Amino acid sequence: MNAGKLKKKISFFSNRSISFDLTASLALIVMLVATSMGGYIYWQQSDEMRASAKEKGEDTITSVAEILAVPLWNLDYDNARLIGSVYTHDDMVQGIRIYGSRNEVVFAHEKFSGTQADFTEVRSIVFEGRTIGRAEIDFTLARDKKRLHEQMLVSSAIITVAIAVILAITGLLLRVFLNKPLQVLQRGIARVAKGNFSYEFGEVHHVELLEIAKRFRRMSAEIEGRENKLQAMNMTLQEAEEKYRGIFENAIEGIFQATPDGVLRRSNPAMARIFGYDSLDEFLSNVRSLGSRTMVNPDRMQDFYDQVREQGEVKRFEAEYYRRDGKTIWGSLNARAIYEDSGEIVFIEGILEDITDRKKAEQDLADLNRHLEQLVRERTEDLVNKARELEDANQRLRELDEMKSAFLSSVSHELRTPLTSILGFSKLLHKEFAKNFLPLAKKEPLLLKKGERIQENLSIISHEGERLTRLINDVLDLNKIESGRMGWRDERLNMAEIVDVAVQSVTGIFAQSTVALVTEIDPGLPIVIADPDRMQQVLINLLNNAAKFTEKGGVTVRAFPRFGQVRVEISDTGLGIHTEDQSQIFEKFHQTRSDTMEDKPKGTGLGLTICREIIEHYGGRIWVESEISKGSTFIFTLPSAS
Repeated sequence: MNAGKLKKKISFFSNRSISFDLTASLALIVMLVATSMGGYIYWQQSDEMRASAKEKGEDTITSVAEILAVPLWNLDYDNARLIGSVYTHDDMVQGIRIYGSRNEVVFAHEKFSGTQADFTEVRSIVFEGRTIGRAEIDFTLARDKKRLHEQMLVSSAIITVAIAVILAITGLLLRVFLNKPLQVLQRGIARVAKGNFSYEFGEVHHVELLEIAKRFRRMSAEIEGRENKLQAMNMTLQEAEEKYRGIFENAIEGIFQATPDGVLRRSNPAMARIFGYDSLDEFLSNVRSLGSRTMVNPDRMQDFYDQVREQGEVKRFEAEYYRRDGKTIWGSLNARAIYEDSGEIVFIEGILEDITDRKKAEQDLADLNRHLEQLVRERTEDLVNKARELEDANQRLRELDEMKSAFLSSVSHELRTPLTSILGFSKLLHKEFAKNFLPLAKKEPLLLKKGERIQENLSIISHEGERLTRLINDVLDLNKIESGRMGWRDERLNMAEIVDVAVQSVTGIFAQSTVALVTEIDPGLPIVIADPDRMQQVLINLLNNAAKFTEKGGVTVRAFPRFGQVRVEISDTGLGIHTEDQSQIFEKFHQTRSDTMEDKPKGTGLGLTICREIIEHYGGRIWVESEISKGSTFIFTLPSAS
């Protein structure tokens, strides 16, 4: 029973006609192409539909956000809900939600269609640069998908009918143009099989079948031609053998063939020349093996044969050999094992290259490397000694720096005592002189003039004494910072409060002039960790400089967060700073001087240096941006507390 089924199956596969196979294949191909095209068109239209819907959704959400900006700003939530309800009538809109500035729900509407939204658009509602709310709209493509499915069903029906018509016409044409010529060809092949190679396929008019007939007639001629080709190939092989024999005889490297035990069977003349023999016969008669009398270390040759047996080949096996005259040479062996069908080694083929010159060069290079290593060691010792000297000098410099710091601290403290007395007595003399002497000199102009001159001199003493006091304080602060002895009392700071205190401290200075002091402080400043006194010292120093060099206009203090930092800017409308001075203005004792600043009071030249040291101590950065006659802006940043 199984044999009958197998026979029936084989009969089914062997009795089909070419027309049937071609028609079935064409039907399958057309169906695959039509299905692929239909699928591609469906995907393309779906993609275009989604892209169009996405674009319309973006336009809708943008329009909603723009229209809702004014009602939400005015807290007109009834009008906002009315606007939201208008958009719920759009077939694409499945749900809409409107949120206020505090994320409270102003309006929400959902259509319960039983399916999820295809995509959602969210847009912030912004009015005059401020975000006052948010709009979210869920969009559905159910209607467009339904229309697309209906179109694809109609297209599929049309394609199915077209395929059926094409297949019917194709089957008819195959029967007319293929079956009849094949029958003629079958009759002709039967005659050729009987030996009638002169048969003409007169009833065949197709080029392909005529070509088959010509090939049958040329069959016998090709057999004779192949015999001639075999003879020519034999001649070519003989010529190739002669060619390779010439290469073997004239090669520069020594070529040899040996038994698995190492006995030489064949070699070329180059082997004889390498070992110092005049002829090949003399070499083969005197040297029976490469390891017996020729190798300086015969045990190494055993390693060579062991590697050949285990690995089947050896590359760059370097060893030292004796020549006929007793001199030694270096050779590099490359060899492989030749096996018979049983897997046994028949013989070993190899090439010996004379590498004596290369070995000599390597030895010379090794000697040179040893010499260079000695020079490097000597140079390293010198460098170590120099490094030790530099370390000693550095230690001495550190000691001198400590002595300088101690000296500055001592001198500054020693200067403070007499300076305090000078300032105190100068102010006391000025007060007593104005109270007791000047009233007595009113009747004598000359005496009054001298009194006023004495009073001015006393003012100069007080002013310069105060400047010297500031200089001493700045020197002490800078010395403490540089030596690491500054006492930093760090704590979590609200920079808005620090800026307010600093501004209040300099209000009196600005009250004496027409320069306006403006503050712009962002209420959302992040917390920083720093010493509040040092932060006020930086701000007051910068504000004093701005007041000193600004004659008209105003000074603006800004503080705002930026990139995880607090950024503080102090801008003035003063004289400005030359470009060449901006890179040096934070250096010690550097003071910017120009024709427009000769009448300005002199400072210590350390204020900005101290500001830089304080800001950089907390991981911040300080710099200046300035333009002559337009003013300057001093900027510093501080990292926020993590």
